[in-house]
Amino acid sequence: MSLREIVPGIYTIEGLKMGRSYLIDGGSDGITLIDSSTGGVADRIIQAFDEIRRPAWALQTIIATHYHYDHTGNVQTLRERTGAAFCAHVEDTPYIDGRMMWMAPRVPFRGWAERGVRRRHYTLSVDRTLTEGDVLPVAGGLHVVHAPGHTPGHIALYAKEWGVLFSGDAFMNAAGLRLPVAMSTHDMAQARASIRKLAGLEFEHALPGHGQPVLSRASEKLGEWSRSWLDGRD
Repeated sequence: MSLREIVPGIYTIEGLKMGRSYLIDGGSDGITLIDSSTGGVADRIIQAFDEIRRPAWALQTIIATHYHYDHTGNVQTLRERTGAAFCAHVEDTPYIDGRMMWMAPRVPFRGWAERGVRRRHYTLSVDRTLTEGDVLPVAGGLHVVHAPGHTPGHIALYAKEWGVLFSGDAFMNAAGLRLPVAMSTHDMAQARASIRKLAGLEFEHALPGHGQPVLSRASEKLGEWSRSWLDGRD
């Protein structure tokens, strides 16, 4: 596990099982964690707090960009150990709390099938449901942007004052910008529309759930890519 500072006060935790987690150190407002990787790495996440000399109880808020297990897998353990509140979009809440089954892959895939994509891994309560336009009081105002497609309640989190977009799995940056994985995406046409929506924002840094952060001219690059590769493909 390693911690890398993206801009002052925002860090990415690297070397977790699957999926990236991001920390926002809000000083007296505590720490906000965006996504929590696949289960079993809560200790590593708490170790990251040590690296910035913050106690575990400084974790105040955990936000899931969407319901998938590689983004929510450590929520319960972290909440029990820190007392943090858990937030997710209202349209993903039924998948998190067990009222709805997770989407099965559209094509057979050995690893996902073995981990049981159909099975509810837990029933996890959500402390605060989020909707489009909500603003959380961290990072100069963290705006909730509904970006559905990968899941019905997928969100991005936009720190406009800091020029940062936490983009979840709206797109990946692995050997270049890419669409989210098709087999685990509810509606790919909707996912493309969400990419175009996000490209209309202005941000210098894009922090995806998979692949590398885009650390300069991120909204410009996303816009160029979406116009080149997505237009006319719905």
